[in-house]
Amino acid sequence: MNSASGMAVENHELVVQVAEISDLFTAPDTDRLAQHEGEVMGEPALLRVVRRLMAARKIDDSARLVVLLPADKIEPGLAERARAALTRYCTLKLEDNDAQLRITRREAARLLLRGLLILAICVALSSLFRSDVITFLPPFLRNTLGEGFNVIGWVMLWRPVEAYFFDPLPIRTSSAVHRFLSSLQLEIRPQVTV
Repeated sequence: MNSASGMAVENHELVVQVAEISDLFTAPDTDRLAQHEGEVMGEPALLRVVRRLMAARKIDDSARLVVLLPADKIEPGLAERARAALTRYCTLKLEDNDAQLRITRREAARLLLRGLLILAICVALSSLFRSDVITFLPPFLRNTLGEGFNVIGWVMLWRPVEAYFFDPLPIRTSSAVHRFLSSLQLEIRPQVTV
């Protein structure tokens, strides 16, 4: 791993360099001239780990998280405390994702009901304009309005279907990643200074 990359995968290890152990969970101050990626980006190292895991096609079940820390920042019991904090964070994130999924499903159901009502109204209007009941408009305009209402009705279902079937996907992916993170072994090693 080169020292400028904040995280790398080597020998089934997710390796991340931080200046402080708190940088794993909390965003450090942004410093564009800093050595560690988290300080340059001003975001927690764990957020970058999660993002890269979510972007990966396959997550290696035998991987472990290795945190490289300056040697003077490593103290006895730090790995156990960091592991407990990681487990706690993942548990809370999974609970939050479950809540988001419930909210998403409820909103999707509400949107679906509205979409179906609008579809029914639009299909009825489409049928009305295509029928011979409306005689004061020329056939071309009646046909155009009939087709238009038909298209509008089906387009109005787009967002409810998207909300119901596709909006939950990133949340489910995040849950899978956080379940994986909570199962990882965590190891703290001193950084090699060049």
